[in-house]
Amino acid sequence: MAEKKAASGNKNKNLLLYVAAIGALLMILVYVFVFQKLTTEAEAIETSNKSLSQRVNQLKGYYDNRENNLSGIQMTEQLIDELLAVYPADARDEDAIMLAVQMQQGNDGEFLSINVERGDAIHVVSAETVSAAASEKYTQEIQYRELYATYVNEVGYPGLKSMIQTIYDSNNRIGIQNIAFTKGDTENPKLSGHIDLVFYSVTGTGKEYVAPDIVPYIAGTDNIFGEIVIPEESADNNSVETENTEGGEIAPAE
Repeated sequence: MAEKKAASGNKNKNLLLYVAAIGALLMILVYVFVFQKLTTEAEAIETSNKSLSQRVNQLKGYYDNRENNLSGIQMTEQLIDELLAVYPADARDEDAIMLAVQMQQGNDGEFLSINVERGDAIHVVSAETVSAAASEKYTQEIQYRELYATYVNEVGYPGLKSMIQTIYDSNNRIGIQNIAFTKGDTENPKLSGHIDLVFYSVTGTGKEYVAPDIVPYIAGTDNIFGEIVIPEESADNNSVETENTEGGEIAPAE
């Protein structure tokens, strides 16, 4: 009888151990799959809340300073407009040729050759950057471009100064890279050399290219630049003509 009671007690004890082990296992499973998951989600929510809080504070700062920000945006857009306004929409061969026409007017310069070469873009503002600015005026990729031109010529010293002044007075955006001339001799006293220029332009600003008005020429002519008007020099005092006020013939003054 005592043995049966002992066996029954051991059985009940083992059952309790099994129940306790299963309970512990369930608690571990709850911790791993439920509590730990909830903890991770809570940490993610807390991190998100911190990020959102920072964003809210940032937006609040923008809102509180909206007047200054709008004023700054308008000023920046105005500066961009002023910066781009001085650049033409493009620079082409005809612009380089027309500058030669202008440089030759009014002096003894003679061009031997004109070499023109288009360069690569020296700076690019991508379409993504332009789009991010949300500007109503600028919506395309903006490129700063170069056009190289070399003028080989013969000219007197006053004529060379006149050519350089013409370059400075040009409506195009031009940079002088190099000026190299050598002195002539008694047979040809003119200076001989070349002027290296760079024509700058900006594409993507909404401007349209305007070609220069070049006078058409007849095939076979020896003056492809058309008629060049040279200001008349003042007459010598000994050749001054006077007009008869009574309607008579014009006679040279004595």
